[in-house]
Amino acid sequence: MSPTPRRYMPVEHGFSLTDGFGYQAWRGGTHWGNDYGRDGGSGGYPVFAAQAGTVTAAGPASGFGKWITLDHPTEAGGGLTVYGHIIPEVRAGDRVEAGQRIGRINPDQNTNGGVAPHLHFEVHRYVWSPPGPDRLDPTPWLDGARWPGEQPKEEVTGMDANVLARAMGNSLPIERYAQLLPAFTAALIAADCTTVNRVAMWCAQVGHESGGLRWMEEIADASAYEGRQDLGNTAPGDGRRYKGHGPIQITGRYNHTKVSEWAHGRGLVPTPTYFVDNPSELAGDEYGFLGVVWYWTVARNMNAYADAGDITGATRAVNGGLNGLADRTDRWNQCLALGDALLPNQEELDMGAVDEIKKYIDDRLTLPVGSDVKDIREQLCGQGSRDAGEYDGWPQLGGRTVVDALALIGAKLGIDGFKAPQGSK
Repeated sequence: MSPTPRRYMPVEHGFSLTDGFGYQAWRGGTHWGNDYGRDGGSGGYPVFAAQAGTVTAAGPASGFGKWITLDHPTEAGGGLTVYGHIIPEVRAGDRVEAGQRIGRINPDQNTNGGVAPHLHFEVHRYVWSPPGPDRLDPTPWLDGARWPGEQPKEEVTGMDANVLARAMGNSLPIERYAQLLPAFTAALIAADCTTVNRVAMWCAQVGHESGGLRWMEEIADASAYEGRQDLGNTAPGDGRRYKGHGPIQITGRYNHTKVSEWAHGRGLVPTPTYFVDNPSELAGDEYGFLGVVWYWTVARNMNAYADAGDITGATRAVNGGLNGLADRTDRWNQCLALGDALLPNQEELDMGAVDEIKKYIDDRLTLPVGSDVKDIREQLCGQGSRDAGEYDGWPQLGGRTVVDALALIGAKLGIDGFKAPQGSK
């Protein structure tokens, strides 16, 4: 798993955000970047590369006076950044490092596009693009960025509770996201969501459907689903009983049945009708994300939409139409801007998985079948085994275990290699 891209603020300490990204009524349209300025004037102050890359333009640009554009290779974090209303100090083709000075803010309103001196900064997902969804909000993209000249911070190695909260729109207290993080991370890995595009699509769709994980069960009473043959609701009460459960709303008796069969086949639930018999379990912390994994990988091939960056196709697959497309698109873009910090932290998951495996084994050994297996293992083992001395042997064998009894018989008969257990007669 690659580390979070090394990023710097494009201006130094003392600057603040004076105009942000998004629709602004006074403009009558969308501002497609962030503006940075400082009290007392911004003219002449240096501008820095937010991320390592290659200068693709450095000179005149309509509306900016002059600009710089930097193309960032995948290993540096990808995308393209724009620096407007400046005087370039680099040339097209130059390679620059993150945090390197590349220009200064033009102090002359007559030559900087006719505006008060400031830096206009944009982030484009791939290459320079016209206004639209491929232009990202710079604020989350720059979250955690260093100020120029600042000493390195510890690199982020994957999704934590804070990143999950931001990916879900901070709809819940951070403590709740911390509780959900292990199951959320395990589900991402189980669904092979281990690229930024795949996790961003997962978060966009799940985030919209669940209101940022606020709702693990459909809010409506689901009486409208009563008698829906296409959902497998054939018995009275099925509509309400099999309402949408989990953060992606698994709906109907048929889907609850399919999730149960799939999960049972993988040893995740005790019976092949588990969620048919216990539908609310699919909305709980333990199994809620299990339904998303099934839907993502079995009911639909959602990773294909993610790989193609097809938010519209993914929305149709989840919703059956385009309800909530604007919100899903906003979530998709916000999550993409988080970069590698969005990726599931598999190192943290591994220790949790070990604990879960241990708990699973311990739990199963207390059940009737598990106890029988343990008893048989103990009765077969002999001296030197890990269970020696913890149990009585077979009465028919003089209180010896099967192994010890066979060893004694073999030794008495003089069979080569047999050795009587210590203390045996």
